[in-house]
Amino acid sequence: MPFGKWATVREAADYYDLTRQRIHVLVKRGAFGKCRKFYGPGGMMWLIPYPFVRVQIGPGPGRPRKEVANGIREGNPTDAGSG
Repeated sequence: MPFGKWATVREAADYYDLTRQRIHVLVKRGAFGKCRKFYGPGGMMWLIPYPFVRVQIGPGPGRPRKEVANGIREGNPTDAGSG
């Protein structure tokens, strides 16, 4: 249950049906806006603004996806009908 205008990572994970690790990555990328660190009796935790507003962010690092034209991936020999 969120308290006031802030919710925890675990509450956001339950709301979005994601793991708390994935929520932490999204917090670091800025997907939830201005989050705050809170030092409580159990240690440091993130406070996320409530109600949750998730901003769409671009893809992360890594190899870009192949281009798809008309539902067929370019350069894939199995789609060329050679079999």
